[in-house]
Amino acid sequence: MRKRKYLITGAAAAVCFLLLAGCDAADFTQIQEPSSAVESKAPVQMPKEENPAEPLAAESISLEKYAYQMLDDEEKKVYDELVYAFLNREEDVTVATLSPEKMEHAYNAVRADYCNLFWVDRLSYVIYSLGDETTSIEITPEFTMTAEEQEQIQTQIDAEAERMLSGAPLDGSDFDKALYVYETLIREVDYVENSENNQNIISVFVNHQTICQGYAYATQYLLERLGIPCTTVVGTVADGETHAWNLVVLDGEYYYIDTTWGNSQFVYRNQDETESDGTGDESRKYLDYDYFGATTASLTATHTPDPEFPMPECSATADNYYVHEGLYIDTWDADRIGTIISDGLEEGEDDVQIKFADQALYEEALSYFIEDSHLFDYCSGMESVQYLENTDSNILTILF
Repeated sequence: MRKRKYLITGAAAAVCFLLLAGCDAADFTQIQEPSSAVESKAPVQMPKEENPAEPLAAESISLEKYAYQMLDDEEKKVYDELVYAFLNREEDVTVATLSPEKMEHAYNAVRADYCNLFWVDRLSYVIYSLGDETTSIEITPEFTMTAEEQEQIQTQIDAEAERMLSGAPLDGSDFDKALYVYETLIREVDYVENSENNQNIISVFVNHQTICQGYAYATQYLLERLGIPCTTVVGTVADGETHAWNLVVLDGEYYYIDTTWGNSQFVYRNQDETESDGTGDESRKYLDYDYFGATTASLTATHTPDPEFPMPECSATADNYYVHEGLYIDTWDADRIGTIISDGLEEGEDDVQIKFADQALYEEALSYFIEDSHLFDYCSGMESVQYLENTDSNILTILF
């Protein structure tokens, strides 16, 4: 009997719903290398009569999770074994498959469905064989911290998550809950490319600095605490970079949420504010709602999910931010648009974002309200206007 050792690295996992190495694309690699703990450079010959360990009989606790449902029966067993090994810090577990591809597929599904495995760095596995016949696969999770350290950090994460959710509308709709999470994460967590632990939720709940993977995992973590089904999706965006976002179920329908792209990184002051020097109001972070409750048609204009796990067709619009909030304009109505803007001003909103069904409507609104100054017909007392243009998504934003 001989054995071969392989390693699934964090960077390799970026393409497959795993721990992203930043938001850059990486290829999945299998690394054959000797390890003094398990083998030398030459294959180790094992006695033919030696029987491999039996696969772990792990109970399934993931029946409702999205990626789990995309697996075949054999892969589901491996998925259950991996979850058990990660949660119980098990090592050297024989899994219920002889296929490395099925094992890796199950592993990727776990990392899509489980956003809280911050202590798991990567997974190595050994293939045992007799001649050309594979007899078993044994996996060894590699942990970044001790059980005691894991418990301490989990306590910090739970305390911060509880604080973040202290104002959540627990009796509200799924839309209300998800919007609260989206806005809270964007306002409280900054996008920092080289932030520490940015492939897991430590970066969000302990450091408040992260990148796309951290935002996606944190969104999933908070939504699941509010009872909203959610999984993390990995794919590429228009510039070819690897990116992570979320698939969620809101009020019984599938939608996409991209918290990272909702954080526009744009900070502004209104015209009455001074510098943040102890006088006047603090600067405000602009939130982009174009990535909340997105449909497949709208999101795939810029996002391409990795094909490893098929995505459902997200066609519902009731919980799209603009539709739900009455900010979607599909026919020209100057009074309706003007009233939306004036209501936002009177209600003390930071800004009003209006999405138009097509470019022609968008340009007509821009011309009428901004270039021809009809905005002031609806907003008495305003002497000048700050606004943002988004010609790609046909969104006009008025800043107050």
